[in-house]
Amino acid sequence: MPEPHVHREHTVFWARRGVHAEVEVEGVRHALVPERGLFVPGGTAHAASRAATTPLAATFVHPWAWQEAPAEVTPVLVNEALRALLTHLHDRGMPKGQRIRAQRVCLEMISVEPAPNLALAIPRDPRIAPVARAILSDPADDRSLEDWAYLTSVSGRTLVRAFRAETGMTFTEWRTAARMSAAIRLLGEGVPVGGVARRVGYATTSAFSAAFHRMFGRPPHQFLPAADAVA
Repeated sequence: MPEPHVHREHTVFWARRGVHAEVEVEGVRHALVPERGLFVPGGTAHAASRAATTPLAATFVHPWAWQEAPAEVTPVLVNEALRALLTHLHDRGMPKGQRIRAQRVCLEMISVEPAPNLALAIPRDPRIAPVARAILSDPADDRSLEDWAYLTSVSGRTLVRAFRAETGMTFTEWRTAARMSAAIRLLGEGVPVGGVARRVGYATTSAFSAAFHRMFGRPPHQFLPAADAVA
């Protein structure tokens, strides 16, 4: 991720081409998948890929144009019709007045109905940051908290407290969330469910599918690109 930066405008982040993208806001990494976007209020520091090849897109909204905007970072639903309108705003120049009117249409279509929680807190505490980086690099890493205590020369009890303080989760809960975040990305890239299960540390596809469904309320195949999804 690049260094965080700030915009005066509100920003709606969303994934073009219906694939996975990520935005980091205030130390929390948000995975954006088909039909899931993220609203970031103006003045909120965030980091997002600026590479030409990224599927991530951003639509900027003047604060005075959206009086009902959420007051905090909020997942939003971005359906196919809205994505087409946002693409139009993103890719084509237009007079300011026309752009404002088009933005208002988009804002009326944005829904903040409950969506799966795809947010992952990234630890900064130097006692656990190396552990987190290792798991993010290899989600299948199955070393226990006791193994990490030995490798980092930090007591297991200290690691437990640090994970809870930094992320609001236990080590096991955080590792599961990191695995599911990686799974979302891999599914968005079209990796078959069985392959994703192995790459994020599950011995069987059924165990992975059950854990995924518990977290997101939907089976993993529903996050595959449309051409690859199976019933």
